[in-house]
Amino acid sequence: MKKLAFASIALIVITGCTANQTKSPSSETVAKTATAQNLTEQDRKKVKKDKRGHHARPMSQNRFEHLLEEYNANNDDKITWGEYNDWRQARFNKTDSNANGSVGPEEYVYEYENRLDQRYEKGRVAQIKLSSKRFDDIDKNNNGTIELAEYKASSDRIFSRWDTNNDGTANESDPKSDQKSKYQWYSKKPISFIRMPSSHSFKGLKSIYDANEDGEVTREEFSNSRRSTFYLTDENRDGRLSAEEYLAEFEDRLDQTINSSRRGQIKQTYVRFGALDDNKDNKMTFEEFQISGKRIFTRWDKNDDNLVSTADIGE
Repeated sequence: MKKLAFASIALIVITGCTANQTKSPSSETVAKTATAQNLTEQDRKKVKKDKRGHHARPMSQNRFEHLLEEYNANNDDKITWGEYNDWRQARFNKTDSNANGSVGPEEYVYEYENRLDQRYEKGRVAQIKLSSKRFDDIDKNNNGTIELAEYKASSDRIFSRWDTNNDGTANESDPKSDQKSKYQWYSKKPISFIRMPSSHSFKGLKSIYDANEDGEVTREEFSNSRRSTFYLTDENRDGRLSAEEYLAEFEDRLDQTINSSRRGQIKQTYVRFGALDDNKDNKMTFEEFQISGKRIFTRWDKNDDNLVSTADIGE
């Protein structure tokens, strides 16, 4: 009986040890996990010499929050290389529609095109909503139409905001420290994805109203353009703009901007494919796809701590 009891105890101890050994990851597994979470020093050195793609931009709080929404799988307010790599692998697999382990130019462009059109649609809805708000702002007497006097008053406010020295010309000599647009072009908010020329920026003001393209906008140029827009928008010639007329004119310009931007974006996507197809065999492997992935991650990770976190904001 004593021998049987001893054997049973020994079996329990051995089984327990085996179970513990099974639960504890091997040093090799730990090493692989750590590697998956971090880029190698060799990778970092290589991508920092790679001049392809966009230049690094400062990390803002707004931008960091967008990145967390997209890539932070475990909701710990930090993005590891492992999380980003997994996200990129999932996107690559989705793009590889025939599941042959590589992506051709048509697959690459088609996947991007679908995402692009979704963003354009969201941006279009947001821009139209903003246009409706502008209509209400100009319609000071709230009668549901914009009369010529109201439109002219709005024009005067816009021009005066830029012609700060009141010399009848909006140009670089006018102080503009408080004239910055409230939208950042980088932002992924739908409203800022479609970059409509706007009088919110001096560049936008010139692109719309600088008729002789001399780098400045005179009051005459501005007034002539605004007056012409009013009469062209007033389709029924009743001397006032209805909400429908105002929106129709804006939608025409909006769609022209989207179509032009979309063509440029698609063209650039083919260029990106060519840049990432390192061996120029017209097929992109995941390793080639991650040429840009590694470059992007290291540009986000400003302090080289292998994490994209609040520590990188403002660097």
